[in-house]
Amino acid sequence: MKIAFVRRRPTLYAGALALAVLVAIAGVLVARGLGPGVALAADGTDASTGSISVNGQATIKAAPDTATITFGVQAQASNAADAMAQCTSAMNRVIATIISSGVPRANIQTTNVNLYPQYEYQERGPGRIVGYQASNQVSCTWTQLDKIGDLIDDAVQAGANNVYGITFSVADSKALYLEAIAEAVRDARAKAEALAAAAGCRVGSVKNMSLESYVPGPVVLERGMAAAAGSSVPVEPGMVEMVIYVRVEYGIQ
Repeated sequence: MKIAFVRRRPTLYAGALALAVLVAIAGVLVARGLGPGVALAADGTDASTGSISVNGQATIKAAPDTATITFGVQAQASNAADAMAQCTSAMNRVIATIISSGVPRANIQTTNVNLYPQYEYQERGPGRIVGYQASNQVSCTWTQLDKIGDLIDDAVQAGANNVYGITFSVADSKALYLEAIAEAVRDARAKAEALAAAAGCRVGSVKNMSLESYVPGPVVLERGMAAAAGSSVPVEPGMVEMVIYVRVEYGIQ
């Protein structure tokens, strides 16, 4: 009589071994203080891809040290040559006055010269030319802000019949710009840390940054105000400000 022996696979042993491995991995996770849902990279570091995105803002104010003013002259005559001649003569007086007030010639620039006909229109038929109007504008930049009012008054008396505006600025704005950027980034970091602390995590390294700057518009003296105000035109430089916005994305730990 022959007896057959059947060799069975050690399934119970293999299952026990697999269970032991899973228990060991779980023990490592617990020892590292990592809960479920946290991915581990090959070297054992946190491979989470979470991030925090925040906006940072900074407003830096400074006293202006430069003013830019535009003066204009308009003249009318029955023919183009006379209109242009009158405008040119008046603008030459205005420029001479600006220079005598102390503004360097290099800081004076012609910005616009115009000559165009003036029409009279009837109920029927085409309009007819009844005269010409010429205009000339110059822009000047000056650093003696305490004398801006006198400069406007002198230019108007010399023949300027338009003052288009005053823009106050800081001549060397680079330092102000960089200071505002740094402050905006610090503001973004503080907001990110507050968010992370509330969520029970920590702020990691910067993943992405973007920068946008904004400078408010100029302070403008309205057209014709200088002529109506009389002598010693009051001018207040005030403060100029630079507003910087940044957006920063941080990793989280």
